[in-house]
Amino acid sequence: MPTGQVYPQFLWMDSGTHQAQPIEPLILDEALSSGMSDPGAIPLIHVWVYDKALFLGRRDAKLPHLEPALRQMGREGYGAVLRSSGGACVPLDAGVLNMAFHLPDTTLSIDAFFSQVAAMLAVGLGAYGEIAFGEVSGSYCAGEYDFACGGKKIGGMAQRRTRYGSILQLCINVDQRPRGELMERFYLLAGLEEMEKNKPIPVMDGSTIGSLAEATGVPLHVDEVKERLFEAIARQWSLEKTTCYPQLERLESARQHLLNRLGLFSYRAEELAQASWALP
Repeated sequence: MPTGQVYPQFLWMDSGTHQAQPIEPLILDEALSSGMSDPGAIPLIHVWVYDKALFLGRRDAKLPHLEPALRQMGREGYGAVLRSSGGACVPLDAGVLNMAFHLPDTTLSIDAFFSQVAAMLAVGLGAYGEIAFGEVSGSYCAGEYDFACGGKKIGGMAQRRTRYGSILQLCINVDQRPRGELMERFYLLAGLEEMEKNKPIPVMDGSTIGSLAEATGVPLHVDEVKERLFEAIARQWSLEKTTCYPQLERLESARQHLLNRLGLFSYRAEELAQASWALP
């Protein structure tokens, strides 16, 4: 395991639980990223929860029946957003903790950034068991930067560069819910099995997905895991809580960049469930 000391100092910002448009926490991350260009900017960890939506990757846009699948998910209470970071669809709910690591650096290698965050996660989640890093075949959004506990995937990581720095985003399944089964059904509805090429994932096997609660056999809440993460990471890295939010003009600029320049979309569940709803 790498030492994880490429960047020894971080700020920690908790924006709580979001329930408006699912793109809102992504807009906040984009605005926070622009702050990485400020003189003396300190690396930042942004933690948040969204209840509840499917966070789609660019690969999912090729699914042949994406529109009716999302309409059905809307009827079941799930919103949807097309995100700009890599990977495929990830289901978020009130039992999933999201983290975004922001660095004021566009030159750090992809592997070095992943290694630092992996080291911090291994320390932060160590109280719940050994965290194994590597692709979990059959899982949703499978990739080499998956992480597992108790033999099942509990999260994954994706990163990208901006004009101002680097962002690594990840999610951690805290409580136990049938997220794997949900994604099996979503991909069945969306026509994954009909695709011969450009599949967002090779195959979906819900049994590969777990949670910290399942791995430990103990009921867990996001707030508890959040605090344990902070305390454990703060013992090895310099970590300070902050409540400083981006300025309104930065938030608006981030909104325009994601929705207009990058062409992302975002819908609440009640919008998807309307018979007249259609993909843009």
